[in-house]
Amino acid sequence: MNSEEKKAFVVSTWNAFGTGDIKAAFANMADNVSWLVPGNMPTSGLKRGKEEILKFMSGVSQAFPEGMKIEIRKTYCDGDTVILELTNRGKVSNGKNYENEYCFVFELENDKIRRIREYVDTQKAKDLLFS
Repeated sequence: MNSEEKKAFVVSTWNAFGTGDIKAAFANMADNVSWLVPGNMPTSGLKRGKEEILKFMSGVSQAFPEGMKIEIRKTYCDGDTVILELTNRGKVSNGKNYENEYCFVFELENDKIRRIREYVDTQKAKDLLFS
Protein backbone atom coordinates (compact mmCIF):
# COMPACT_ATOMS: atom_id res chain seq x y z
CA MET A 1 0.00 0.00 0.00
CA ASN A 2 1.13 3.54 -0.66
CA SER A 3 0.75 6.33 1.94
CA GLU A 4 -2.73 7.40 0.82
CA GLU A 5 -3.95 3.80 0.85
CA LYS A 6 -2.53 3.26 4.33
CA LYS A 7 -4.27 6.39 5.62
CA ALA A 8 -7.58 5.32 4.03
CA PHE A 9 -7.15 1.81 5.50
CA VAL A 10 -6.68 3.15 9.03
CA VAL A 11 -9.52 5.68 8.69
CA SER A 12 -11.91 2.98 7.44
CA THR A 13 -10.88 0.75 10.36
CA TRP A 14 -11.47 3.55 12.85
CA ASN A 15 -14.82 4.40 11.28
CA ALA A 16 -15.81 0.73 11.55
CA PHE A 17 -15.12 0.90 15.30
CA GLY A 18 -17.14 4.12 15.46
CA THR A 19 -20.19 2.52 13.85
CA GLY A 20 -19.89 -0.64 15.92
CA ASP A 21 -18.77 -2.84 13.02
CA ILE A 22 -16.22 -4.73 15.09
CA LYS A 23 -15.99 -7.55 12.55
CA ALA A 24 -14.81 -5.14 9.82
CA ALA A 25 -12.40 -3.39 12.19
CA PHE A 26 -10.89 -6.68 13.40
CA ALA A 27 -10.47 -7.91 9.81
CA ASN A 28 -7.90 -5.12 9.40
CA MET A 29 -5.94 -6.06 12.52
CA ALA A 30 -3.23 -8.61 13.12
CA ASP A 31 -4.18 -11.42 15.49
CA ASN A 32 -1.48 -10.23 17.91
CA VAL A 33 -2.56 -6.57 17.77
CA SER A 34 -1.89 -4.42 20.84
CA TRP A 35 -3.51 -1.18 22.03
CA LEU A 36 -1.83 1.03 24.62
CA VAL A 37 -3.90 3.52 26.63
CA PRO A 38 -1.46 5.45 28.86
CA GLY A 39 -2.50 6.96 32.16
CA ASN A 40 -4.12 5.88 35.40
CA MET A 41 -7.75 5.52 34.37
CA PRO A 42 -9.60 2.23 34.85
CA THR A 43 -9.31 1.77 31.07
CA SER A 44 -5.55 2.48 30.94
CA GLY A 45 -2.99 -0.16 30.16
CA LEU A 46 -1.84 -2.41 27.35
CA LYS A 47 -4.51 -4.52 25.68
CA ARG A 48 -3.05 -7.56 23.91
CA GLY A 49 -4.97 -9.38 21.22
CA LYS A 50 -8.43 -8.99 19.78
CA GLU A 51 -10.17 -10.52 22.79
CA GLU A 52 -8.79 -7.89 25.20
CA ILE A 53 -9.56 -5.11 22.71
CA LEU A 54 -13.12 -6.40 22.31
CA LYS A 55 -13.58 -6.29 26.09
CA PHE A 56 -12.19 -2.73 26.14
CA MET A 57 -14.48 -1.63 23.29
CA SER A 58 -17.55 -3.12 24.98
CA GLY A 59 -16.79 -0.88 27.96
CA VAL A 60 -16.64 2.12 25.61
CA SER A 61 -20.02 1.11 24.18
CA GLN A 62 -21.49 0.96 27.69
CA ALA A 63 -20.06 4.38 28.56
CA PHE A 64 -21.56 5.88 25.37
CA PRO A 65 -24.90 4.11 24.83
CA GLU A 66 -25.87 6.57 22.07
CA GLY A 67 -22.50 6.12 20.36
CA MET A 68 -19.79 8.67 19.73
CA LYS A 69 -19.34 11.19 16.98
CA ILE A 70 -15.84 11.01 15.56
CA GLU A 71 -14.32 13.96 13.76
CA ILE A 72 -11.03 13.04 12.10
CA ARG A 73 -9.16 16.29 11.54
CA LYS A 74 -5.80 15.18 10.18
CA THR A 75 -4.11 12.03 8.96
CA TYR A 76 -0.38 11.50 8.53
CA CYS A 77 1.62 8.63 7.15
CA ASP A 78 5.34 7.88 7.32
CA GLY A 79 6.38 4.42 6.25
CA ASP A 80 4.21 1.93 8.09
CA THR A 81 3.01 4.43 10.71
CA VAL A 82 -0.30 6.27 10.36
CA ILE A 83 -1.34 9.00 12.80
CA LEU A 84 -4.89 10.25 13.25
CA GLU A 85 -5.76 13.50 15.02
CA LEU A 86 -9.40 13.50 15.99
CA THR A 87 -12.10 14.67 18.35
CA ASN A 88 -14.51 12.25 20.03
CA ARG A 89 -17.85 13.57 21.23
CA GLY A 90 -20.77 11.86 22.88
CA LYS A 91 -23.24 11.68 25.73
CA VAL A 92 -21.85 9.61 28.59
CA SER A 93 -24.11 7.14 30.39
CA ASN A 94 -23.77 9.37 33.49
CA GLY A 95 -25.45 12.23 31.58
CA LYS A 96 -22.30 14.30 30.97
CA ASN A 97 -21.36 15.58 27.53
CA TYR A 98 -17.98 14.27 26.45
CA GLU A 99 -15.58 16.00 24.08
CA ASN A 100 -11.88 15.26 23.98
CA GLU A 101 -8.99 15.56 21.54
CA TYR A 102 -7.10 12.41 20.62
CA CYS A 103 -3.99 11.39 18.74
CA PHE A 104 -3.76 7.75 17.68
CA VAL A 105 -0.61 6.13 16.32
CA PHE A 106 -1.20 3.00 14.23
CA GLU A 107 1.70 0.80 13.23
CA LEU A 108 1.09 -1.48 10.25
CA GLU A 109 2.78 -4.81 9.68
CA ASN A 110 2.06 -7.05 6.68
CA ASP A 111 -0.86 -4.80 5.64
CA LYS A 112 -2.60 -5.18 9.04
CA ILE A 113 -2.74 -2.95 12.09
CA ARG A 114 -0.26 -4.41 14.57
CA ARG A 115 -0.01 -1.69 17.26
CA ILE A 116 -2.21 1.19 18.41
CA ARG A 117 -1.12 3.89 20.83
CA GLU A 118 -3.72 6.33 22.11
CA TYR A 119 -2.90 9.80 23.43
CA VAL A 120 -5.61 11.84 25.12
CA ASP A 121 -6.14 14.24 28.03
CA THR A 122 -6.65 11.43 30.54
CA GLN A 123 -7.58 13.78 33.39
CA LYS A 124 -10.41 15.25 31.33
CA ALA A 125 -11.54 11.77 30.27
CA LYS A 126 -11.39 10.55 33.89
CA ASP A 127 -13.41 13.56 35.13
CA LEU A 128 -16.12 13.09 32.52
CA LEU A 129 -16.28 9.30 32.48
CA PHE A 130 -15.55 8.18 36.01
CA SER A 131 -16.56 11.06 38.33
